[in-house]
Amino acid sequence: MVDEELSLVGLTEDMHVNAVLYGFIGLCQMVFPGRLRSVYLLGSHATSEAVEDSDIDLVLVFKERFQEGEKERAERLRHYVGPLARFPLDLSAVEEARLLEQGEVNLKLSSVLLAGEDLRERIPLMPMDRWLRYCMHRPYMFIERARARAEGEPLRYPLGYPDPRGELYGYDHREAMDARGQLHRGFKELVTLACRLATVEVASKAGRHTSSKQDAIEAHRQHVNDAWTPLFMDIYECRKRWGYRVPEAPADREHLRALCARMLEAENHFLAGYRDYLLAEVRRGELPDRLLAVQRLGDILYPGDEVPAALKALEDAPEESLREAARESLRKLKQYGASPA
Repeated sequence: MVDEELSLVGLTEDMHVNAVLYGFIGLCQMVFPGRLRSVYLLGSHATSEAVEDSDIDLVLVFKERFQEGEKERAERLRHYVGPLARFPLDLSAVEEARLLEQGEVNLKLSSVLLAGEDLRERIPLMPMDRWLRYCMHRPYMFIERARARAEGEPLRYPLGYPDPRGELYGYDHREAMDARGQLHRGFKELVTLACRLATVEVASKAGRHTSSKQDAIEAHRQHVNDAWTPLFMDIYECRKRWGYRVPEAPADREHLRALCARMLEAENHFLAGYRDYLLAEVRRGELPDRLLAVQRLGDILYPGDEVPAALKALEDAPEESLREAARESLRKLKQYGASPA
């Protein structure tokens, strides 16, 4: 339980980051008096892998279940307080009951308790099938937001570069912010995507959980070691050399450009496997998982008749929500170029 008189249990190696943590957790305690079971630090600051432009990743664990409006207030707090922090701040909120029921990976294996009661021994490790499902859906977020298109328009497989004319082919589409609030050309999205793709392969091919960027890259080298391993390792090495900022030296920029050129092939390799995974998901598992798979099959325009046929078959599903989701995905495919079977 987070006490009224705040005292941080865990600290990072950076005193400036610790000052931000102390102030922010104290503010959270005021906004949610008596409701926080614990506060954890995740990400590179927790694993001593942080670079200059690394985010501060915090998890607020609420006692038992969310009370009415708490999750929305936590999101508003993140939105308004983030710009005031000296470092990029990424806040998430979770129910204690959900952690104990469903398990966790990053929080259990590679977090630092900052305040409150430590739940990690009581939290189960997320079952591998659930972990794989989580990992499979994550790369889509980074692939999708890198590519500008009309609202509602699906991605088109095979993909093209986010910006074919850009020096780094558009993989520098999000800027990096330093501790002074200054923005710089950055390639954080490239690094995160490489680590997400490595995580998927380690989970699917080796059946292993990974809990940090470095863990994902090293596990990929040890347990997968395929044609993508050198690319992922090299991209992560660039992070260690330059943080998330695009380097100034011409030779360094050319090296980074060559890595960006290869990332497109890695993305399309993932999306090909993602299609097969989604087609299997629509026929198995719990309804929320099937609904997400149906939605994703409308979010990505794959060639051929296999996807439309699978969606068409769901129009007679016993679950109304599944029928509606299938019809909506079929509508999008028809609108943007794929003919339903």
